Amino acid sequence: MLLRTALFLAILPMGPVLAEGPKLEEIPAYSLGIDALSGQLWGVATARFEDALETEDLDPSVRQELLLRLAESQIRDGKAEAAQKTLENPALAENPSLGFWRGQALTVAGRFSDAIEVFRSEATGAKAPHRREALLTQAGLQRAIGDSNAALITIDQLLAIDSSMLQARLFKASLLIQEERADEALKVLPADSELEGALANEAKFLRAQALLAKKDYEEAAAIFSQLIESTSKQSLERYHASSLGLARARLEVGATTAAADGLLAFIQLNPASPLLNEAFDLLMECVPAQPTPNDAILTRIREWVPKARLTSPALPIWSDRAAASWPFVEPEKTQSAPEAMFHLAIGLRRENSADSRVAARRLFNRLRLEFPQHPLVARVLLEGGRWDLEDGRREQAAVSFAALNSLADVRPELRAQGLTLEGTARFKEQDFEGAAELFRQASELLENEQRNTARLNAATSLLASGNVAAFEKLTEEVENPKLQSHLSLERGLYLASKRDPGALPALRAFIARYPKHPRLPEARLHAALSALDAIPPDIDYAQEQLDALSEEARLELPPAHLAMAEIHLHNRSGEWALAAEKAKAYLDSNETGSMRTSIQFERGKALFQNRDYNDARLVLEKLATEAPDSPQAPAALLLSARAAAEGATPQSQAESIDLFDKLIDTGSTFADVARLEKADMLIHRLSMLDEAVKTLDPWFQRMEKDDPLLLSVGLLLGEALFANAETNTEVLNRALLVYDRLLADLPADSPTRSSILYRKGMTLERFGDREDEALDCYVGVVQAASGSSRADWKSVELCGFSALRILEKRKQWAAAKKFATRIADLKGPRSKEAAERATTLGLEHMIWDAASGEEDISEDEER
Repeated sequence: MLLRTALFLAILPMGPVLAEGPKLEEIPAYSLGIDALSGQLWGVATARFEDALETEDLDPSVRQELLLRLAESQIRDGKAEAAQKTLENPALAENPSLGFWRGQALTVAGRFSDAIEVFRSEATGAKAPHRREALLTQAGLQRAIGDSNAALITIDQLLAIDSSMLQARLFKASLLIQEERADEALKVLPADSELEGALANEAKFLRAQALLAKKDYEEAAAIFSQLIESTSKQSLERYHASSLGLARARLEVGATTAAADGLLAFIQLNPASPLLNEAFDLLMECVPAQPTPNDAILTRIREWVPKARLTSPALPIWSDRAAASWPFVEPEKTQSAPEAMFHLAIGLRRENSADSRVAARRLFNRLRLEFPQHPLVARVLLEGGRWDLEDGRREQAAVSFAALNSLADVRPELRAQGLTLEGTARFKEQDFEGAAELFRQASELLENEQRNTARLNAATSLLASGNVAAFEKLTEEVENPKLQSHLSLERGLYLASKRDPGALPALRAFIARYPKHPRLPEARLHAALSALDAIPPDIDYAQEQLDALSEEARLELPPAHLAMAEIHLHNRSGEWALAAEKAKAYLDSNETGSMRTSIQFERGKALFQNRDYNDARLVLEKLATEAPDSPQAPAALLLSARAAAEGATPQSQAESIDLFDKLIDTGSTFADVARLEKADMLIHRLSMLDEAVKTLDPWFQRMEKDDPLLLSVGLLLGEALFANAETNTEVLNRALLVYDRLLADLPADSPTRSSILYRKGMTLERFGDREDEALDCYVGVVQAASGSSRADWKSVELCGFSALRILEKRKQWAAAKKFATRIADLKGPRSKEAAERATTLGLEHMIWDAASGEEDISEDEER
């Protein structure tokens, strides 16, 4: 079709040739060449023009004319290399028509992009010969490579030169139909009164196509029927296309039987049709999604499948054994046989029984063996590879796609489909680097929008692999603004998936730069999620992005992500009940989905935060039971244990221990947190001190010095030992050993030291005979706190008042007063209380300061 587009024109007239030597009409071979051109005898025309060029004393202008006619004959005969060699003749170097014919030669050679560039630069200028024909051919080439927008621009240039050029108007209408702009196409089409003959039928066909696109099926069917009733002034392909158009119109109105009957009749009558494969494809749309074994259409197709040949069981024919004489019968090969075999296999695959699936593969194998040069072999390999992927036969699929890639003369888009399927399989296997390479190869076989999609897949794969550098390099190589915008969004989405702090700035920038981008709703949704993940969360911006989503946009977005964004928004705003309600609404209306477990966890968490502990526990325990391998299961189990611990009954609190133990047994990253919280529960809620020590002591003993949980475990263990010891010196000594280990590992300026020293002092007091050591602990903390800014006032002041209590118990009133003043001088939260105590001690025991003659008490005396 493309070649016909390029060479649509009749034999182009050349300008008058003034010559001193023989004139063109005086050269017999030239006249015979023109006659052969008119009769479409391209090879004969080529030979005649070559003979004419042997004429002696040719004038330069006559030689140029003959060379151009020779090149034209070669082009029309598909001999691109020969035509290009002819056009390189120095005699044509300055000929104004050279660019036009060079473009035609490049078109025949399949170098469409090069041809477009030659037409644009050499053959479509204001004074160029054949300017109109060059523009029309250029538009056809742009359409062929998928650049419909450029084709429309070119055809508009042609119409600006000659708005009455009917062929250009018809071409533009066909482009608009292809671009799904049927209303515009109908306006462009000439009126019936302007047309006659072949152009009139072409316009009718395009009008029917436009009506079909507008879903005016009955009117479209009427026009297609008119075209089918008469073959006059129509090409065979256009006539056959009308039959397929009528079938499509019938199919769209639900007249499946009529459509199928028409297509079956068409195939029977036109087995050599250039649109035979398209007819079979359309016929398969009439077959149910899962046909029965006796489906009428498949039964009819079987009639066109030749019987399998009878052959010996896989033995070489030169064998001297009896099998060598086994009869060998060539199958009856009809013109429609390959199409029938291929589409019957597709139908059997749909039937989806064990036998039908095997039969489908056998038909594919037969087609490859019996018709190895047929174009459908490429589709067999493509579909066979797809089936292998569906059946989990990954290695076999790779073999099919490799075979497809090795075939000669395969349409680039079919190769690209194979590479894309293989790349998709690699992506699912998380071989992201391999997937990226396959998508890149596919992109090199495609043009325009399909090329952009393949490159976008390659970029997405690179991001999934974590190869950001390769992604950035690919982005730098991209010149297409549309693809650049998609890559910018993919980068933001990738960062959002990693919860990277750079996600929000990247998505903000995308939204600001591309306010009309088709994927703007997707960007807004993930920008809202990133804003809610930020530290601190940007609640206002998240709300703004979600509010900007229209109802139509919301319907296009993944419901789970949208629900998650709204749940997070309520959570960050402290609206726990609303968050839980939103999560429940999603779960009630979506029984399946990859994010269902995550949203169930969010619901349980929101209920917990809202202090609906019983409901939270039920939801979270159910999640942990139903999805024990999910990433949320350990956290859900932990929260359910906490919810049980917060329960109002002793039974619920006791059950929390079982839940903590269940989580500890999983060995997950939450296991240590569960041990800590279990121990805390045993100590502070259940008073099960022995059990707490049994949980903590072995753990503490095996911990390394740099273990981040050493301090937390040690403090809980010391507390449990202290509470359980009473006056048992052995247990008290164990507690002291715990505190001494913690103090030895802590830096001198750690704010936690004061808390540990306070606990150590309390333990020393419990011995009864080690009060001096306890007092030393307490006083040391207060002394260390003097003159420093503290974050641990509670522990410091507890030590201070404990030391004050011991001094008062010993009736060391002067030292007590002095120490109370020192506590007050720290300017902590209880400084006023300490100052009042110092005053009271002075008044009650008539203790005067140094100004009244009293000696200052030294620190040693205080101790």
